[in-house]
Amino acid sequence: MVVNIDAVRYGAGFDAAGQWHDVEDDYPTPQTERERELIAPARGVVCGFLFSAILWVGLVAAIRGVLTLLR
Repeated sequence: MVVNIDAVRYGAGFDAAGQWHDVEDDYPTPQTERERELIAPARGVVCGFLFSAILWVGLVAAIRGVLTLLR
């Protein structure tokens, strides 16, 4: 299927006053790689604290359960 190039609308161009305007985005821009790199250490710290807390709560519960069974 062939589409005529004139049928494709871009949206940018000159307005009536002769000023150039670009197409405005209707959607938020995705995070850049740099933003992801900056937040990665903080995400790792938060996940580390969360997983270690879950581990310690599980260990304490298991030890208390074993001690309760031995009584």
